[in-house]
Amino acid sequence: MWGGKKVEAEAPVSAEPAQQSPDIKMFANGLPLDVGEIPDGLANITAQGCNACHFQAHDDWAISGHAHAGQSEVFREAIARAAGSTACTQCHLPLKVQHAQLAAGFIDGDLARPHLKPNPAFNATLMAEGVGCAACHIRDGQVVSTRAVTGAPHPVSKSTELGKSEVCATCHQLSYPDADKPFYDTFGEWSATPHAAAGIQCQDCHMPPRAELATASRFVASPDHRFEANLARALTVLVEMPTNQIQRGTPMSVEVRLQNTGAGHHVPTGSPYKKLKIEVQLRDANDKVISNTGTSVLGRTVTATPPYTTESDNRINAGGEHEINTEFLVSHKTSAGPISLVVQATQGQETPVVLTSIPLELN
Repeated sequence: MWGGKKVEAEAPVSAEPAQQSPDIKMFANGLPLDVGEIPDGLANITAQGCNACHFQAHDDWAISGHAHAGQSEVFREAIARAAGSTACTQCHLPLKVQHAQLAAGFIDGDLARPHLKPNPAFNATLMAEGVGCAACHIRDGQVVSTRAVTGAPHPVSKSTELGKSEVCATCHQLSYPDADKPFYDTFGEWSATPHAAAGIQCQDCHMPPRAELATASRFVASPDHRFEANLARALTVLVEMPTNQIQRGTPMSVEVRLQNTGAGHHVPTGSPYKKLKIEVQLRDANDKVISNTGTSVLGRTVTATPPYTTESDNRINAGGEHEINTEFLVSHKTSAGPISLVVQATQGQETPVVLTSIPLELN
């Protein structure tokens, strides 16, 4: 009943794929993009709107780096170092309506010196969402998926690109003119790996299917929208030492080798401002550090101004390794008993990730 009147249930409307675009091209006109008309059946193109039915995908996305791409401290620091270049903001805020000002050209062709004009279509709500649903799933009145769908409450069309690494390259590959290396080269790094040769796409590792509620009424295997990058899966840690018995007051050498066995790109990858600190520690039974024996910082260093020429690069390429040679020396004052050798990785202000923990005995 509705308003005192009986309402008959209508037959579901078949939402046929757009005939004029059987296989939608995702970023044919570059970034930032205009996604066009709002698809029939949608009130708006915000992630909040998608949340009503696709709540699992929304909640996963909400804790991802994509959701905070335009607001995170890491991004703000990087954009300050890159002089506010629109080459950065067009990926972290990929929709035209997310920008209060748009580049109408570049002074002397310099990407770091855009000529900006006010954007009358600016949308503050979408700006706050970073890389939201619309960036990958709305094009010209269609909801885009890796397959065409009928019977949905809105039109759904197919894009083959959406399931391939090439779509990720739109933002995860960036070159400045006259640079010795791309500023972002994640796609390029992947292209040179056995992963690419075997047809393993970015989505296979960063969006693996998992059983969940794809919509309020469908429980299926859907791509994970958390876009996880798990260092513990990417790196294998090999530790070589003469014994598991550590003598207080006696130095002992240890060799730690980090092998990139899981990532189809360098570790770390992406922005040259991203560094990965590796620490080799001895910890007691209460997890207190009793000896911080070795620290190594992995990353790429570039010049302060365009074209951002490489000054150093010790990242671990796919299939490669990084070696840390260090030495233990534990004070006689430390209590004997079980201890652990811990190798952990820290990126920026994020919580350290324990890559391995090996039980030892302190005598």
